[in-house]
Amino acid sequence: MKQAEDIPDRRGYNHIAGFHGAPGEYCWHHQFNPRTQVQARLFLPWHRAYLWWLEQALQGLVSSVALPYWDWTEIAQIPDAYDSAQIDGQPNPLVASRMFVPTANPPMDRLTTRAPGTTPGAALPTAPEIDDLVTNDTDWSSFSDRLEDFHDNVHVWVGGDMQDINTAAFDPVFFAHHTMIDRVWYLWQVNNGTDNFPSELLDLPLTPFGKTPRDVLNVQALGYEYAASASPVPLEGPQ
Repeated sequence: MKQAEDIPDRRGYNHIAGFHGAPGEYCWHHQFNPRTQVQARLFLPWHRAYLWWLEQALQGLVSSVALPYWDWTEIAQIPDAYDSAQIDGQPNPLVASRMFVPTANPPMDRLTTRAPGTTPGAALPTAPEIDDLVTNDTDWSSFSDRLEDFHDNVHVWVGGDMQDINTAAFDPVFFAHHTMIDRVWYLWQVNNGTDNFPSELLDLPLTPFGKTPRDVLNVQALGYEYAASASPVPLEGPQ
């Protein structure tokens, strides 16, 4: 991760994080994208394409890298891998990243911040809530909207820059959170298949990734898979 954060050009973490909010503003959130007048439920496929893009960039640096997911139904706190100040005696790059967006208004040049669990009324999704969503909600539109609401709750619970769409993706825990969201969608697809996605949305562009929803419905076709249960990420570096 540190290698990606240190790259100052379009291959680097700072540039890719900027796709979401400032300065790119490509994100689909609650059927809205600031770059288009169209309203569409593209939240899940857009973020799946986003995860794929980042993972491809990281694998260009270290071929064995895979994005981990934060199962907030099991770990109701910031995971240690994203919260420990040091790993192997070195600063942990997953605790924060430096946002450098000189074109933002006002310009941004600082480390990301968090305030987990301090927002009144904010709560992480529970296992029974997600189990009910995956098992009992068979309608795509309802499932997508409900999962997006759970997603929002996590952003608010983490606090700090995760609460702001312009800065959220600069926090490395953003991607662990969204990989969990993607996993929940995958588990729903295991029960309901991949052919129930609205046909009118299948070929809409997922900018800037050069993909459409049709391209990302099957995670195996993107080259990855999800386990049925979570495994902790060790804090130690390679032995």
